[in-house]
Amino acid sequence: MKLNHSSEKINEAIRQNSKKSSLILDLANTTSWITDEKLFFGRESKDKIELGRTKTPFTAILPTLIIVFKKNNLQSPKLRLSIFGYLLFSVLLAAFLFVMVKKIVDSTFEGNLLFAMFLLLFFLCLVGVELYLTMESFKKLKQRIKE
Repeated sequence: MKLNHSSEKINEAIRQNSKKSSLILDLANTTSWITDEKLFFGRESKDKIELGRTKTPFTAILPTLIIVFKKNNLQSPKLRLSIFGYLLFSVLLAAFLFVMVKKIVDSTFEGNLLFAMFLLLFFLCLVGVELYLTMESFKKLKQRIKE
């Protein structure tokens, strides 16, 4: 994700296309029925601006991806998963690894390896869908910067 525009234009586009959130985006509910052309919920701190995609109630199940802009380098935003997304991924991965290792060590273990793998892959698919939707919103933001 690279933006080849001036910092002023990027900053202006972010502010015009974001609803302000006082809560950190890891905890904020970014679901909204109202589509008032705002692409993101945004939170500003002294050294960065964070954006979370505005979700519909149908996409609320998807994990939250957050776009982070450093104020001193608005041209190179970073993408990260929310804290709850990292936590859920860690729990699912640990459960999968536990079942796999336990199955190898103890052949009589009755844990279901396929179910643990399915849950982990399902979560990764949800992250993939959210990544696609976030990138589409980001493309719209880039188009609005050009205008």
